[in-house]
Amino acid sequence: MFGFINETKKPYIILSAAMTIDGKIASKNGDPELSDEEDWKAVHKLRTEVDAILVGKGTIIKDDPKLHIKYFDHEGYYRIIIDSKLSIPIESNAINFKPNLYPTVICTTENVTKEREKSYEDKGVKILRSGTQERVDILKLMPKISDLGVKSLLLEGGGTLNWSFLKHNLVDEIRLTIAPWIVGGKNAVSLVEGEGFSKMSQSTQFSLVKVKKRDNFVLLNYKRVSSC
Repeated sequence: MFGFINETKKPYIILSAAMTIDGKIASKNGDPELSDEEDWKAVHKLRTEVDAILVGKGTIIKDDPKLHIKYFDHEGYYRIIIDSKLSIPIESNAINFKPNLYPTVICTTENVTKEREKSYEDKGVKILRSGTQERVDILKLMPKISDLGVKSLLLEGGGTLNWSFLKHNLVDEIRLTIAPWIVGGKNAVSLVEGEGFSKMSQSTQFSLVKVKKRDNFVLLNYKRVSSC
């Protein structure tokens, strides 16, 4: 497992993604199919090495993934979902598929009603509330996730969720696969979206620690540069 390297009480966070040469993680119509079989196996191997996987509600609504582990023996992990309005379908695979092996945690805000919360808890879901604004307060959420015993977390987010972690300097490592396509499109989802930093000096710096080539794919491994 991985350890803590940030002043905030938080897990060690790995951002994992596949993107096109031009930085898109999905086409303008939302097609995310960039990975081949070998890349998917590497993703699932990485999942066996962490205590939790974290995604946003958009991933659940669009793809209804199980967020499980294939190909390898494992002991399961937490499925953590950011859902500010507690609105994902109760019937989602991420709630109902093997809940004993993959317990589900939904992170929402203080604005959600107790009645709404109970409907998920009745399905065995643990609810974590963080923040009183429209969106989940990611910084306040980190200690609560740590308190679950999560020391390492795999972030498989979309562009907006990735930005919310990067803007707070919470990402410790990036595992990035560059696939041999260029899709273009101003409405295609990029690896990181959101408002962005105004200056390069404001952004988080990463150090390239490993490069691997496989057929026409390039695998990059970055680690966050310490601010010390």
